[in-house]
Amino acid sequence: MDNRKLPIFINVPYKLVGANIERVAGLGVGVEVYAENNTLDELDMGDVKELGKKLRDSGIMCTAHAPFMDLSPGGYDRRIRTLSKDKIKKAVEMAHRLNAKSIVCHPGYNKWFYDGNEQLWLDSSVETWTEILAEAKGGPLVLLENIFEETPATLISLFGYFKDKDLFFCFDSGHFNLFSAVPLEAWLIPLKNRIREMHLHDNHGKSDEHLPIGWGTFPFRELKAFIAQLTGIIYTSEFHSEAHAMESIKNLQEFIS
Repeated sequence: MDNRKLPIFINVPYKLVGANIERVAGLGVGVEVYAENNTLDELDMGDVKELGKKLRDSGIMCTAHAPFMDLSPGGYDRRIRTLSKDKIKKAVEMAHRLNAKSIVCHPGYNKWFYDGNEQLWLDSSVETWTEILAEAKGGPLVLLENIFEETPATLISLFGYFKDKDLFFCFDSGHFNLFSAVPLEAWLIPLKNRIREMHLHDNHGKSDEHLPIGWGTFPFRELKAFIAQLTGIIYTSEFHSEAHAMESIKNLQEFIS
C-alpha cells in the first residue's frame, strides 16, 4: 500500500476521544487511542465498542496504545509480570472492541533495572509476548516501541525469537534522540522488516518534548531517505501540547509526502 493512501494518526487519551470525534474527522487524520493505567481499569467494554462504531461511522481509522507506567512485561518478579500482562491484555481487548489496526506497547527493557542481564529480561519477555499475541489473534497487530534502549540489541533478540510470529516494531524518533548510543541506521536496517509504525516527533536530546518535526535535533533528513523504501507504514504524531497540534500534523504530512 502506498504510504500516501494512509492517513496520519494523532495520539489522543481515551477520555478525550469521544468529545473530539468531529474535530478529528475535520482534520482528516486517524486517532491512536491511549488508555493510561487507571483509565484502562475503569473502561466499560460496551462503551469502548460504541466508541469504535462512532469512529468508523465518522470515517476515522483507529490504532491503540497500551498503558506503560509502572509496568514490567519482561520483569523478573512473577507477580509484577502477571499484573503487567493483565493490563496489556485488557488494552488488547480495548483495541479489539475499537477495531484498531494495531496496538503499541512498551517492552520495558532498561539496562539499569537488569544490571545488563539481557537474557533475564528476554526469557520473561518471551513468556509475556507469547500470551499477548494469543490474546491479539485475529485483531490488532502488536507493536513494541523503543524507549530507554541505547541499542536495538534486546529488540533484535526478542523479534528473533518471534521471527515467524506477528510481533512488530514501532520506531519512536523522540526516544531514539534521547537514549540511543548508536546511529539511526543501526536501528532501521536490522529492524526494517519488522517496522509497521512510526511515532514521529522531535526534541533537543535532553527531555521528551514531543515537538513538531524540525523543531529539535532528530536527524529527519536521514529518516526521510529510509522511509522512501517502506510501504504501508502507520505514521503517528504524538504532540503533548495542543499549541503544537496543527504544526505537528502539518509537518508530519509534509514529511511523509
